[in-house]
Amino acid sequence: MDSSSTSSKLIYKMPDEDIKKLIQLRSSNSALFDGRKNSSKTAWGAILREMGLEERMTTEQIAKKWENLKARYKDAKYPPSGVEKNPTCWKWFNLMDDALSEEFEEKINQTSSIVVSNEAPQPSKRLRQIKVGGEILEFLEEEETAINVTPGSTPHSVKQGRLKGKQAGKGSLDIMRPKLQRERQLLAKEFGGLDREKALLERQRALADRERAALQRDRAQLEKDKAAVGRDKATLEHDKVRLEKDRRDLHRDRLALERDKRSPDFAKRVKSGAECNGLDCPHGKTREKLSRLLEKVIEKI
Repeated sequence: MDSSSTSSKLIYKMPDEDIKKLIQLRSSNSALFDGRKNSSKTAWGAILREMGLEERMTTEQIAKKWENLKARYKDAKYPPSGVEKNPTCWKWFNLMDDALSEEFEEKINQTSSIVVSNEAPQPSKRLRQIKVGGEILEFLEEEETAINVTPGSTPHSVKQGRLKGKQAGKGSLDIMRPKLQRERQLLAKEFGGLDREKALLERQRALADRERAALQRDRAQLEKDKAAVGRDKATLEHDKVRLEKDRRDLHRDRLALERDKRSPDFAKRVKSGAECNGLDCPHGKTREKLSRLLEKVIEKI
């Protein structure tokens, strides 16, 4: 738990509405406080969740608050001898009296007048479990058994004790039933949300499959384009080699022409070439060859 939530629990002061609800819940769920190990802490945790104060108080703090209320009630109901008090001046006296009057009277009667035989069979108890949220609350519920008491005790007190145990168990069940119904409704909503999320995931998976298929098609097309580029590159290299060969041939012909121009009988050959037929004249063939080479060079460029 972080420091902010701890500090908020330390400084929280219960308003009157929370104190009233605390007294009512503690009175109706007294059967949960059966003295077993950790039963008190579990029961106080359930009461905190019912009040919506699990983020503001701890189980130790609310238990201490209840003990302070009990001590104040005891001082108001049973003041010391010689001291006169009006217990109704305390605003929580009536609620606390409804919740604890039978408990305090029972303790007083047990120490004064009611004597239960040591050999009398003890009332059998049954372990009852109640699931609240993610926790399981356990408490002991007394079953109806025959109780042998001394003649000093009245049947009414015995019957009242049995009715109190039944009413406490019934009250705890009644207060837990709406909470269980709310938990069931929350679970149903969560299941509905999970179904919607599952359908959304299925749609996203189908979309991802379509995108994967499109990506594979694009990759295959890219491979084809890459192969075509390779073929074009090979053709270009071949054409480049041919162009270099034609360029070398043209260069040789040009050098030969320059040598012919510098020769002393170039004018005679030109004159004789002008007199001869274009098809049979060697100079005409040379010019035709040079013309074709120039056309090829221009075409390649």
